[in-house]
Amino acid sequence: MRTPIPVTIPSRLAEQSPGSSEPFSLDERMYSAREVAARLGVSERWLRDHATRRTPRIRAVKFGPLVRFRWPDLQAFVAELAAKNDSQRR
Repeated sequence: MRTPIPVTIPSRLAEQSPGSSEPFSLDERMYSAREVAARLGVSERWLRDHATRRTPRIRAVKFGPLVRFRWPDLQAFVAELAAKNDSQRR
């Protein structure tokens, strides 16, 4: 049986991410574009577009060709859009 190799996590990964109220954790669930698109009721293409544009932008983490999303970042994006829409109605 193999002995597990200890992994050292760089301190910058354990730091609090900007714009987030909670620190980044490697135990945190990351969601695929397909999962998020289904949950929000939008297309994957729309989601990927908003992950790469300047504004309004959904924060995403890229792992080579893969794009993953954190749920707190998605909640912040939706709250930002809701606040923007509310202010435009007045």
